[in-house]
Amino acid sequence: MSVRVWLNESDQFVPGSELFRSDRSFTVWAYTVSHSQLLLRTRTTERDGVRSSRIDVVFKPVRAMKVRTEYSDGLVIRCADQEEAEHIHAESGNVEPGAGAHCLILETGNDRDYVVAHAVGWAEDMASERDPSALAGFAPGSDPARILG
Repeated sequence: MSVRVWLNESDQFVPGSELFRSDRSFTVWAYTVSHSQLLLRTRTTERDGVRSSRIDVVFKPVRAMKVRTEYSDGLVIRCADQEEAEHIHAESGNVEPGAGAHCLILETGNDRDYVVAHAVGWAEDMASERDPSALAGFAPGSDPARILG
């Protein structure tokens, strides 16, 4: 099984539209300042010991974000509507509307966060959680597989 999606064209980001949904738990796995990449990842071994696929979600380049360390109640990513986007731009203060970045809402349970990025993508495969992501390029020495390994 291998799924790979990459969204980076303006017409792929329709305000209010859902882009991604999973009932799995996601953790902030890595963030690199040099390439402004945020990687969210599922664990490949569940608490009951059953091996599952790995899902990586990558945002890049990230212009602003308000995220939590874990999305334990599943993850929904959708495009912000106009009102939400205005709130995000006002809150973040450093992102100009219309500069090519898209306001994305991250929902888990009743909680909401956001990422402002030019692109988002996800990949599902059977690789180990310590293997490098197929979507994110990390600078030498900052690859989570090397740091955590």
